[in-house]
Order: sequence, then C-alpha cells, then structure tokens
Amino acid sequence: MQFEARISAVVVTYHSGDVLRACLTSLLASPDCEEIVLVNNGNPDKVLSDLSAWTEAEPRLKLITGHGNVGFGRACNLGAKHATGSMLAFVNPDCMVEPDALAHMALIAAAAGPVLVGGCICDPEGLEQRGARRGALSVWSACVSFLGLGRPGEQAGIWRDFNRNREPLPTSPIETPVVSGALMLTRADAFWQIGGFDEAYFLHVEDIDLCHRYALGGGKVVFHPSARATHIGGTSQTGAWQVESSKLRSFLYYFWKYARPPFGHISVIFVAPVLALAMLMRVLTSK
Repeated sequence: MQFEARISAVVVTYHSGDVLRACLTSLLASPDCEEIVLVNNGNPDKVLSDLSAWTEAEPRLKLITGHGNVGFGRACNLGAKHATGSMLAFVNPDCMVEPDALAHMALIAAAAGPVLVGGCICDPEGLEQRGARRGALSVWSACVSFLGLGRPGEQAGIWRDFNRNREPLPTSPIETPVVSGALMLTRADAFWQIGGFDEAYFLHVEDIDLCHRYALGGGKVVFHPSARATHIGGTSQTGAWQVESSKLRSFLYYFWKYARPPFGHISVIFVAPVLALAMLMRVLTSK
C-alpha cells in the first residue's frame, strides 16, 4: 500500500539500547516512510558515533543532536520542526512498525480537520499491550486504574478501566479518547494547528494531553487496529522510580491544567498522595 503524501517519522531516543537499530530498520523498510528524523536526547558516545555514520550513509535518516535531554514532548516538537513531510509519525525507539502501518494511519489522518491516529502496540507474541487505546483521563479514572480496580467493558460503568486492551480488539478503525504516543500519526498542519506537544511535560502524559487538545479543537482521535507495531519494553536504562516519579508529576500537571477551579484543584491536592502511593507500590512489586 503506497500512500501519496510524504510521511516523516520522528523518533526520540534516550539511552534506548540495541532495539533502536531494529526500530530504525523497520521504518526504513516501510515504503511509505520517506524521512526519519532521529532526535538524540542522550546516548553513549559510541552509539552516537554509529548513528552519525548511519546518517551519512542513509539519505532518509536525519540526526538532530547537541541539545541534551530536553524531555520527550519538546524533543518531538524539535523533530517535527526539522521534518519536511506533510504527515508526521511519532514512533518510540523500542517499537518496530509493520511495513504497511504508516500507510493505514495516513489514510485516516488525511481526512478534513485535525485527525490524530494511533496504532496497535503489541508485545512480541502479537498481543495488544496496555495503552494503545484508552478512555478519557480524569482523577477518578486514574485512581481506578492505578489502584487495580478497573474492569473491562462499558457494563463496568464508573469502574471501567482507563486502559482498553482487555476489551475485544475492534475489526476496523474506531474513535477513542486517547491513543498511544508510542505510535501516532497526523498531518503536520493539524499538529501545529493544535499546538504540538505541551513541552511542560518532561516524560509521560504528553500524548494524553495532545489527544485531549485534538478533541477540544474539534478534531478526532482514532485507533487503527491494523496499524501494528511490536513494542519491546524495558530497554531504556532509566530507573523504575525515576520513570514513575516523572509519570506522577505529569499526571498531576494534567489534572491541574484542566481542573475547574476551585474544587477541581482541591481534588488534585487530595488525590496526589493516593497516586504517589499507588506508583510506589508498582515500583516495589515489580522488583
């Protein structure tokens, strides 16, 4: 499936490990990916040297480096500014996209108005992973999910899990409140019309925020089950508590940003220790 518009893939890397090469190789094997903008937020000198050599040998690969670790959202925006395609795909460095994934997504994103399309993120066995399609984020849905109280399906009502991977995989693209920043695609003009990623997030939740702003801007967020990528987790050398603490700050910033004062902000203050405890337990039980 060859798509007419030019697709630029933006990949942000921070000590991503060996899987980065597999990610870039999969994008180079995609016939619809005409450009890969690799944003180096931090890698060992040997890795950076190898990437530089690869860039010189591969005309579709563009390396952006020298800015340090500026956070995921800001690095995505930086990569998008250097991209030349009319379509922007954001791909995590530990994801290997299937050859037709970007074309599937681009066909949906080409519609009028701002459209953000997310792909189906799978584990190495081909099973959908958590986070590819999600419900609307609220203080309540976050507490239900992090405390392990969520149940799948609409029949669960207020106890429905924020993550929808335990529900049947749809057979065709569907609108959903949130898709994953590990694999998403949109038109470049729509991305900048919405304002790009909010750079106040350093790591995590910036994809949820972007989806929310697409909805607020009259756009659509679509999950495409046929646009698949294999995700290899746990490759980054960042510590578990460092990741969880960053996630906590991002969630609290999101809630504060969209809270209706004064009671909305009060609820954020009260829920902060609950989320902190839940994330601490996740770190302790994962060891």
